[in-house]
Amino acid sequence: MTLVGKIFTVLILLMSMVFMSFAVMVFATHQNWRDKVKNPDPLIGLEVKLDKMTASLAAAKVEHDRTKQQLALEQASRRQALAALQTRLTNAEKNESDLASQLSVATAALNTESEANKIAQTRLVALETEILKLRKETQLAQLDRDTQFSKVVELTDRLNQDEVKRQALEDRSNQLNAQLAQMKMVMDANGLTVNSLVSKIEPINLNGIVLIVGDKDLVEISVGKDDGLLEGHIMEVYRGNTYLGQIKIMKVAPDRSVGQINKDLKRGQIRKGDHVTTKFS
Repeated sequence: MTLVGKIFTVLILLMSMVFMSFAVMVFATHQNWRDKVKNPDPLIGLEVKLDKMTASLAAAKVEHDRTKQQLALEQASRRQALAALQTRLTNAEKNESDLASQLSVATAALNTESEANKIAQTRLVALETEILKLRKETQLAQLDRDTQFSKVVELTDRLNQDEVKRQALEDRSNQLNAQLAQMKMVMDANGLTVNSLVSKIEPINLNGIVLIVGDKDLVEISVGKDDGLLEGHIMEVYRGNTYLGQIKIMKVAPDRSVGQINKDLKRGQIRKGDHVTTKFS
C-alpha cells in the first residue's frame, strides 16, 4: 500500500470515529416529539401551547381589528379636524393678509397723518411766534396809543389854554391897535415919525458877550441891530462882578456889532468871553 493509501485509510478511520460520535450524541439527545406535542401539561405540551398561542393570536387579531377600526375612526376624526384646522388656517391666513393690507393702509394713513401733524405743529409754532409778536406789537401800539392819547389830552388842554390866551391876546391886540391908531393920529397931526423921538435911546437891559478882541482897542460883540443896538450906543464890559470898562458902538450888523474901547474908563484887560450890557449894576 502506498503512502497516499495509508493517509486516506487513516482519514477514513478518523471520519468514521467522528460520525460515530455524532450518532451517539444524536441518539443521546433524541426526544419523542409526539409525546411532547400531545402532552397535556401546558408547560411542556406543544399542542397546548399552540392552542393557547392560537387563541392569543385570535384575541390579538380581534384587538388589532378593533384598534384598527378605532385608528381609522381616529384618523378620520383627525382628518376632519385637520381639514377644519386647514380651513381655519386658510381663513386665518386670509384674515392675516386682509389685516396686513389694512395695517399697510393704516400705516400709510398714519404716516400721512404724522407728516400732516408735523406740518401743523410747525405751523402752530410759527403761529404762536407770530401771535407773541403781534401781542407785543399790540401792547406797544396800545402803549403808544395811550401815550398819544395822553399827549392829545395834554395838547387839547394846552390848546384850550392857548385859545384862552389867544383870545386875551387878540383882545389886547385890538386895544393896542386902537391905541396905536390914536397915537398915529396924534403923531401925524404933529408931523412926527416912529424913530424921531427914540432913535438915540439905548436898549434897556441888553446883554451880550465879547466875541473878538482886535487891534486898536476894537472889540466885536454878539448883539446887533436886530437887538435894537445902533451906532453911538454905549455898552459896559464886565467879568463876574468886576467892571472892566466901556465901549462905544462904531458899526452894527443884524446879529453883531463892533465897538471902540474908552481908554479913560478902562479898568482891566478885556478878553474874549467877557460880558457886555447896556446897564451895569
